[in-house]
Formats: sequence, C-alpha cells, structure tokens
Amino acid sequence: MLLDGPQASHDSDLLRRIAGTVSIMLYEMVCHADGSFECLEFIGLESLIGKVPDGISAEDAYDAAVHPDDREAYELATVKVAGGEPAEVEYRLVARDGTTRWVLDRMRPEPTAEGRSLVSGVVADITARKLAEADLAEVQAQEAQRLEHAGLHDPMTGLPNRIAFQRYLEEALARSERMGTGVAVLFIDLDNFKLINDSFGHASGDELLKAVARRLRRTIRQTDVVCRQGGDEFLILLPDLEVGEGADADSAILLAAEKVGRKLGSMMQDAFSIEGIEVYITASVGISLYPRDAGDAETLLKHADVAMYAVKQTGRDGHSLYELGTDTALKQISTASRLRKTVDGGFGLVLHYQPLVNIETGELVGCEALIRWQDGERGLIPPDEFIPLAERVGLIGPITDWVIEEACRQASAWRDRGLDLYVSINVPPSYCQPTGMNHLLTTARDASIGLDRLVVEVTESALSPDSRQPIEPTLAEMRKCGLQLAIDDFGTGYSSLGRLNQSWVSMLKIDRSFVSALPGDEHSAAIVRSVVELAERLGLEPIAEGIETEE
Repeated sequence: MLLDGPQASHDSDLLRRIAGTVSIMLYEMVCHADGSFECLEFIGLESLIGKVPDGISAEDAYDAAVHPDDREAYELATVKVAGGEPAEVEYRLVARDGTTRWVLDRMRPEPTAEGRSLVSGVVADITARKLAEADLAEVQAQEAQRLEHAGLHDPMTGLPNRIAFQRYLEEALARSERMGTGVAVLFIDLDNFKLINDSFGHASGDELLKAVARRLRRTIRQTDVVCRQGGDEFLILLPDLEVGEGADADSAILLAAEKVGRKLGSMMQDAFSIEGIEVYITASVGISLYPRDAGDAETLLKHADVAMYAVKQTGRDGHSLYELGTDTALKQISTASRLRKTVDGGFGLVLHYQPLVNIETGELVGCEALIRWQDGERGLIPPDEFIPLAERVGLIGPITDWVIEEACRQASAWRDRGLDLYVSINVPPSYCQPTGMNHLLTTARDASIGLDRLVVEVTESALSPDSRQPIEPTLAEMRKCGLQLAIDDFGTGYSSLGRLNQSWVSMLKIDRSFVSALPGDEHSAAIVRSVVELAERLGLEPIAEGIETEE
C-alpha cells in the first residue's frame, strides 16, 4: 500500500525510476462495493505499453492494451480480486508501437475500514521467459516427433518398420470393410542374402538392403506402403484395391497383387553395385489377399509368410499366392519359429560323436561331430530334417558357430583327460568364406586346440563349377594354417579329378551309399576299391562312411 505525505512522494519517485529500468509496473486501485475499480496510482505504465495519449486515462489505456485473445483470463482474475481473493494471471499487452509483451500480473486485495478493498499489484514483463518456454516446447515437440519416427521406422533404410506396417494394415482393413475394397500383403524374403554378408561383410550387406529398399519404393504406388520387417525381409501393403463383380470379386485384387509381384521379379534382375562389384540377388515373394485369404491383419501377414515359404520350397526367385490348406508350410513356419528360439536361447542343440577308427589297427583316432536338435514337441530331430530349414531361414550361420564352439570345447576336455582325438565338423558352403573361417580360427585358439586336430568336411556338391561363390581359395589358405579338410560324400557330386590334385584337400570320405552295399555288390566294391587306391596314390586319407558290421 502506498503512503501519504512527503515520504510517499519520495518513495513514488524512486519506484518510478526503478520501474522504468526493469519493465515493471506497480499499481494501486480501490475496489468499490459495486465491483467497480478506481485507479489511484500507476508506476511504470509507459515501460510496458508506451506513452499514454492525451485525453485517455491510464487505466483505460492499460485496459485497451490487453491482448484480445487474453481478455477472458484477465477479466476472470479481476472478478476474483473483486471477491476479495488474491489473483495471479499471465497475459499479453500490445504497446502503442505494436510490440507485444507477455506479463505476469499479481493482485492482492486488502479490506479497509470503509468497507472497500484496496488492491495493490505488480505487473512484470516475462516475455523472455515465455519465449524460452516456447523454444523449449518446440524442442520437446521435435524430440517427441523424432522419437515417434524412430519407433516406427527402420533406422538403416528409413522405411516404416513392422509396428508401423501393422497400423497401416489395420487402417486399410477398416477402410476396406467400410468401402468394399480389397487389400493385398506381399511378404518378401531375399534369397541367399547371408552369402552376401559372409562374402563382403555386414557393412556391404547393409548397403545392399538400402539399395533394395530404394528399388521397392520405386516399384509401388504412392498410396502403397513398403516396410522392412527385419533382417532381409520386407513387406508391401497394397490398400484400397478395386474389386470385381459377383464371382469375379477377388480377381481384380489378385491381378493387381500379381502385377506387383512380377514387377518385383523384374526389378531384382538388374545387378546391384556393392563395393564396385556387380551383385545379383533374387527374392521369394508370398501374397495374401483380403477378404479372400483372411479377415484380420495378423492372419493376413501369416498367410503371406506361408506363401513365401511355398516359393522357397519350389526353388525361390518368384512369387506365389496363398492357397488354403497349405498345412506343410504352416508346420514349417512353426518349426522354424521353435528352431529360432532354440538357437537364440542357446539350449536344445546337442552333438553326438561318431567314432573314427583305423581299420588296420582298430585304434580310435578321431570322431565326427553330428548335430541333433532336442525339440520340445517332436523330441530328438536328425540334421537332415532341420538343417535345410535352417539354411532357408538364415539360421545356418549361428548353428555352425555353435557346432564349432561345442566341438572345440569337447576336444579340449578330451585332451585334458589324455584322449588325443581329432574332431571332424561338417560346415555348409556359405560358411567356407573368410568370415566363417576366421571364427573357426578364433574358436580353436581360445580352446587351445591345434588346427591339425580339426577336420572341416565340405560336401562334394558344394564344389559345383556353377557355384556363385567358389570356396577353394579360402580352404587353401586354411590348409596352409594346418587345418585338415575333407571332401564329404565323395562320388555323389560334381568333383573332378583335377580338384583332388589341389593342395587344400587332405581326406576323401566315401559315401555310405557305396559302402552299405558291401561286400556283396561287386559294382560298389569296385568303386570303393578305386576311390581308396586313388586317395592313397594322391597322398590323401580315405575314410569310409557307414561301416556297421564286421564284414
């Protein structure tokens, strides 16, 4: 409350000087019983709204400066003060020169002996704070937008991810139900993508995925959606497809989906340039349609996945529509899912060891590590039932890693118990590249196992002259490091005699299909005898598979 007399005049002058330097206004008003206000003092008014024109009172000039959009909040605070309650409100003032300021107005009423209310208030310029708050809010909004985008997009390709695709698909299905249109989902899996990673490295594999993503974008309409499911899998959504009439209702949807499937095949025919090298890759595409194949997003995706597996089974590099009753594909998806959980969980795979015996002395000289899968649903599964599936779904690499690590661990344990046995390991052709062989070297070194105590077996079919990735150069380097290398199933594949003269081969394994007919089949006996003599003349060690009887 302001004072009367000379001291009050001195204090008012001081307050005016202070208010003029800090954009602050002090005021005092009388609130009458009828709710009207009478202004007694405004100090620092001009620092907020500029010079008050002649003929206009200070209170009218101030009232007129309140921003129209904030007048309601300003008047509500005034009503509150008139009722005897303190109030605090933020609003904008528009100065005479058009400048807009945010202010904080604090009003405190005090009753007087005459039954009136004396209101003293402080108005402070808070423009800087409001601007900082606005900047912070904008930064927070941008960060929230960035996080939302990151949560719905693949960071490498920039495509929507599986979560975003699910949303797009559910929205498309809802529209289709209302409007009577169709939807198609395409599930795309790149064929033999792991070979690219193994040969060129993961960085090059990532570059290939980015290039595929760019081509996929160019293949579809603006209204379609392409996303990266994960790994080397992509999804395409074709929404709002026109339907045919009557019995042909699904035909238009089918034709539109197959047209995109063919475009995808054509798109993949052109080479991709990876590190200056032309790389060719194909894709298997599965297609499911709404409403023909499923009525919900989850089932539609599952059926597209099933259709893609059907393409994988029939040679890859193509597209296929989902067909009702494809139980085999569904079972394979279920099996692949359990196998993936087994590999990721690190339990359920076991090695059985087949003894390798010197037939002349009867001495146990080594053993072959044979993988088995202890499946919770089906029990112990042999490798010929799950290894091909592992190759199709990209699990053969981690499975081979596990086999090598477990075999080296077991060899080390046998050595510590005084058993000097070498261990033979079967590896797929895709593993016989620098990345896979480096892992083998590291694992053997960590287990303190000499490479001469390991044998890597490569099937004869892996040496096909049509192979897109020759493995002999890598194997030759490994042989120089001391690793023993065997051609498995010799006599059933593509090997030429010239290969047997190469320095990397150290053993020949005679396929059990010849051995099992011994000794009664003279034709098989002649073949086995010839292979044994050939191996001995070339300085190779012959190993016969499947010997189970004395004869």
